[in-house]
Amino acid sequence: MVTQIPFRLHLSGDTADQHQFQGYDGYMALAGFAWALSLISNYADTGKIRQRGDFEGRHAVRAKAPAEGSVIADFIVYLHNNPQAVFGVAAGGLAAPAFLYALANRVINRNLGEANAATDQTLAQLLARRSGDIEALVAISEPPIRQAHGVIGNGARKIEISGGFNILNTFDEKTRDYVKLNVEDDNEITKLVSVSAFNANSGYGSVFDGDLGHVVPFSMSRETLKRHKVIFSWGLDQYVQGTGRKIELTFTRILAMDGRPKRYVVLSALKGA
Repeated sequence: MVTQIPFRLHLSGDTADQHQFQGYDGYMALAGFAWALSLISNYADTGKIRQRGDFEGRHAVRAKAPAEGSVIADFIVYLHNNPQAVFGVAAGGLAAPAFLYALANRVINRNLGEANAATDQTLAQLLARRSGDIEALVAISEPPIRQAHGVIGNGARKIEISGGFNILNTFDEKTRDYVKLNVEDDNEITKLVSVSAFNANSGYGSVFDGDLGHVVPFSMSRETLKRHKVIFSWGLDQYVQGTGRKIELTFTRILAMDGRPKRYVVLSALKGA
């Protein structure tokens, strides 16, 4: 049975209040959101990370013509599979709409450098069993979410993203500046960290940095992944087993404009204490 799940973008401020936006930037922003939603929907419907070629998510997201008030863009996601059929107990008993809304909220929030404790609790089972997948999904969604901010300052000042009757996320000048500006810090840093998530196929994941007191996403080249995949798998196992053992990570950083680390770029890793 196909489940239809609505999403709405409400653009306001600037020329959007006259029910208009700059044509190129506005439609490119809508396309960016649609692409991010396609990536997220594909994972929700199949349990697989895809971003290239002709995959299910490309066909799952449909758009209606933009409407006035200020500017409203409606999208409908067509999911063919129940989350329990795809993820089993990791779906946490959620119905398809609740699962997709929570997943979209998590992915977008992570790309905005934000957190939502309620969403994390809703997805607790999925994060416990497939956290590496979620970090990979966050990473591949970064470019389209950045693109979706293109209309901010170019026809609109704010985009409210709604799922059903609830506002899931808001894009504004603050989030635009966060997603658009990456400061590369090429200084090599080595420290002991815990591997909280790891996708062995993509090399994306996250580590808990005790100095910061929270997790930080990481990425690595394919060559680095080949050399150090075993170390990260071992580190994740230590984290899941609660042994307290860590890996010694050497990395550079991608920073936000305020100096907060957005991502660690892995250079090498060793088994630590």
